[in-house]
Amino acid sequence: MVIERDADDVARCFLLERELFAGGDREAAYAGEVVGLIGAGAFVAFGDRLQFEGMLPVRRLRGDWWELNEQGTILVGTRSGATIRLGDPVRVRIGRIDAPRGRVDLLPDDTIEV
Repeated sequence: MVIERDADDVARCFLLERELFAGGDREAAYAGEVVGLIGAGAFVAFGDRLQFEGMLPVRRLRGDWWELNEQGTILVGTRSGATIRLGDPVRVRIGRIDAPRGRVDLLPDDTIEV
C-alpha cells in the first residue's frame, strides 16, 4: 500500500511538471486547502483539473514562529497569534517539484492570509 501511494505521488509530480511546462504559468498562484499539519508546516491540496498536494514549510511564512498544538490541528504564530487550521483556504505558488521523490515544495502567495 505504501509503495502504491508513493508511486501515485511520483506520477502526480510528473503530471504537475508537464502541466506547468506545457503552457502553464510557473509563477501562478493556486487556491488550496490545508489537509494536514506537522510541526514543520502544512500539507496543502491544490489544483483545478487535477488534485495535487504539496508542503508549505513554516520557514517560508516570514515574520513569526509557528508551533503545532497538542492535537496536531492548528499551527499558531507565537508573536501574532495567527493560526493555520485544517481545512483553511490558502493561496500558494509552486517552489520546487522533486518528481523522482514525489514531493512538491510550496511557497506562500504574496496575498496569503493566515
